[in-house]
Amino acid sequence: MKALAKYAGIVLSVGIVGCGGGGDGGEGDAIDQALLAQYRAAVPSETQIMASSPKASSGAKVGDPAIYPAGSAEIALGINGSVGYIIATLKLIVSIEPTVYNSDTKEFFWGPYQNENGFGTIAAYIKDAGEGAEFRYHYAILRGKDKDVAGLVPVIWGGANPDPDTKEHGSGITLFDFEANHAFETANNPNGANMPMDRGRFVAVYGKDATDKGDLTLVLAALRGFVPKDKPDTMPADLDYLYGRLDDGTNKVDFIDWKSAFDVHEDPAKAMPEDVGVRLAFVNEGQGRAEAQASGGDLASGQVADAIECWDNALAQSYLSFKTSTNGVEDQAVSDGDLASCGFFQASLSELGVPALADVPAEYKAALDQLAKTGVPQD
Repeated sequence: MKALAKYAGIVLSVGIVGCGGGGDGGEGDAIDQALLAQYRAAVPSETQIMASSPKASSGAKVGDPAIYPAGSAEIALGINGSVGYIIATLKLIVSIEPTVYNSDTKEFFWGPYQNENGFGTIAAYIKDAGEGAEFRYHYAILRGKDKDVAGLVPVIWGGANPDPDTKEHGSGITLFDFEANHAFETANNPNGANMPMDRGRFVAVYGKDATDKGDLTLVLAALRGFVPKDKPDTMPADLDYLYGRLDDGTNKVDFIDWKSAFDVHEDPAKAMPEDVGVRLAFVNEGQGRAEAQASGGDLASGQVADAIECWDNALAQSYLSFKTSTNGVEDQAVSDGDLASCGFFQASLSELGVPALADVPAEYKAALDQLAKTGVPQD
């Protein structure tokens, strides 16, 4: 748990960096490519942030498909989609030769370029904030209505502490501000108000480093008020998410813990959302265990529903138990299969020492929540 505290404890209170301008390294000047490579290393990689989900192995026994790996895979894919877009956009822009380097502010700046996929212009910066900063490098993707740098608005923002010795190691934070993007479109694009756009914000704080048991990846993420552009009539969704992976070079153990509120009933007459939490762990993207809990919504006052599920390498369900309790007194309990079939996962995830959202200090979750609600920090 010391590693969890280390990574979750990344300080979040950093300010947005101004775009700067002028300085050395203008058009025609030689760019220090070694220095530029150091800056580019601040852009996170897919392996640092993206979550894995269980995958059925070929040739394994086929049975009833497990419930929770599929549901949690959808959550992981949704978050990976947001993260993947952030990383792809950043990498694409900063792969171009920078427009200017400002030696006073220690900042590389790209653009503004004409936005080939939308309205206006797009730009980016990466700045060295110095060794004393919580994040050594700050970066952002910015949108503008024209070539005027003063009018640029950040829609993707982040900070990073890359490991100079190991490319995939380091820590950082990244934010996709769908609300800022929506506000820019509606304020500047004549057709912006009628365009389908994602709403809400996604923010993730991450870290990857070597431990005595292998490489450990941890990602703490928050999604607030999210409404996908292809489903604009859905209720805004909030999600809290902890993902991790321990890789010792031979085996990989992944764990996911997510909490949200949604209606677990298919009956349209029961439309009250429940508070749902799902926690799972799996080995080599196969065999694993999930623990789920629901409360509130259409459940009775004081009632809690708990489920445990195990699955094999084919993601075939090997054990499932379900119980409800009210004010700590068990109401009913049913199970299918033998707990012994869970093998290593007969023990609870807590007993196995798997990190959980509940382990993250409240002040760090509060800081992430605040950033997800308010968006890109301002000077």
